[in-house]
Amino acid sequence: MSKLRLIGVIGLSIVCLVLSFGYAFFQPFIPDAVYEAVPVQASFTYKAESLADLLASPICAQLDQALGAGNSIDSLLSSTDWVNWVAPAEIVVADLPLRFAGQPKAWAAVSWVGWRSPWLRWRLEHTRAEGVSFLGKHAVWPVWEYKTADIAQNTSLTLALTDNLLLICLSENPRDILLLLDTYDQRNPSINDTK
Repeated sequence: MSKLRLIGVIGLSIVCLVLSFGYAFFQPFIPDAVYEAVPVQASFTYKAESLADLLASPICAQLDQALGAGNSIDSLLSSTDWVNWVAPAEIVVADLPLRFAGQPKAWAAVSWVGWRSPWLRWRLEHTRAEGVSFLGKHAVWPVWEYKTADIAQNTSLTLALTDNLLLICLSENPRDILLLLDTYDQRNPSINDTK
């Protein structure tokens, strides 16, 4: 009986290892999945097939202006080695309209990271990078804030990770990223629901 139990434990361990390995390295690309986290009330969306496409687009100038302090997306990204992890494929940028009187709109970006998601989550959880702080979890999704002098005063840049997506929100309120997470979790309608 103990040999049979040992064989069962070894068999289940191998199955668990294979499934974990498959999840970590072999998640297939899902076209347009980046729209799953974009709320239906977004007043503008722009989809780029790569980071290079986004940087060459006219929307990049608007994002640079939202960053403030004379900064650019290109200069912020060139100062980090995380680019290959956070922007390997499709990226959608959306602006979210005013939600409260007097508050400027928020900008959101959703990037397909696929199999990189668990590795990126691990890297963010164990980072000692200056300016990155863990804010907690919303549902099961971890949320971080990136603070730097390179971003306009009273503006926050928040990041969250789902199974396959990296969500980024640039707004005055760090809680605005929760709108994207609730949309991804289907608590709010997404742009995909209108297609």
